[in-house]
Amino acid sequence: MSHTNARQAACLLLVVLSGWSLTMSAADGRDGWIALLFACAASLPLTVLFCLPAERTPQLSWFDLPAAAFGRPLGTLFLAALTALSFWSLCVAVLGGVSFLRTVSGGQWAVWLLAAAVLLCAAAAARGGILRLVLWTEPVIWVVALALAVSVLLSFRQLDWQQLLPMPAAGWRALSARAVLLLSVPFGEVFYAAALLAGTGTQIRTGLLRGCVLAGVLLCLLYVRNICLLGEAGAQAVLFPSYTAASVLKFGESFQRSEVLISGSLIVCTVARAALLLNFFGCGMQAVTGRFSVQQGVGLGAIAAAVVCTLSAGSSRAFSEGLRLYQQAFLPLVLVAGLLLLLGTRQNKSSSE
Repeated sequence: MSHTNARQAACLLLVVLSGWSLTMSAADGRDGWIALLFACAASLPLTVLFCLPAERTPQLSWFDLPAAAFGRPLGTLFLAALTALSFWSLCVAVLGGVSFLRTVSGGQWAVWLLAAAVLLCAAAAARGGILRLVLWTEPVIWVVALALAVSVLLSFRQLDWQQLLPMPAAGWRALSARAVLLLSVPFGEVFYAAALLAGTGTQIRTGLLRGCVLAGVLLCLLYVRNICLLGEAGAQAVLFPSYTAASVLKFGESFQRSEVLISGSLIVCTVARAALLLNFFGCGMQAVTGRFSVQQGVGLGAIAAAVVCTLSAGSSRAFSEGLRLYQQAFLPLVLVAGLLLLLGTRQNKSSSE
């Protein structure tokens, strides 16, 4: 494979963002899906912002842009901060994808084992590079989409559409900026995809925009399903609303544990998301230190994430607090990083001309 096209970029991003539906909080109640639509719309200019620096300097790798824009010392510091941020994202992604097992098994061993398996598979996928990951996610998207579609269709007869009324519950002005910010967090991770896919092919921006729109539709659909199936209070009270909604479906004794549909497919999404983040971490370590290869950085990131996940998996409170802090800080950080990099590359290009 010599290049990535728009369809493949969209498939990669859709698989990565679908994993967020497991931990997507319904704390904003019946109007949260409207805020989620606004968040999806707001993600489109952000995607363009993240893609522009690489498009303006196609002769450089994305990980060479900070040094070219800010000089070697500041550029290295800038990239080191983004590499650390990607490690934080990795830990949140893995814990968010496996912590639901505590509600099934009641213990920590299942969470530890699944976290180790996810990181092992993600490291194996990331060591092949972003192009191989794109090849892997292109067929996987059909498995994920089919599992989520079946889960939604099986719950259709149990949905209580009255839970959405009145819509919006307290008028359009009642949709707080905080709700839109928190629900925008998944779309902020397009930053990592834009960085890794830069220079791998044409129409990358088009593919990422398409992936954002499709992911927004999917997340809104699952948000509405969770509210209508669990009720507003029920969807707000649980940490894993999508898993809980799937577990209460009723369609006969032959297939009672329907949560397998959604949890199984979202574990696949977690592996893809972790592989993307490990790839970014490995490339960042190589650019910052100049000593590690990408493969060594991937291995180091997987081992360090396994240690963090092992220490954090025993406390749902620690995970929920870490997730809340991540939701509040992540999007502003990547927005500032994208703006600084765009301004730096623009100024550098103007001075070179």
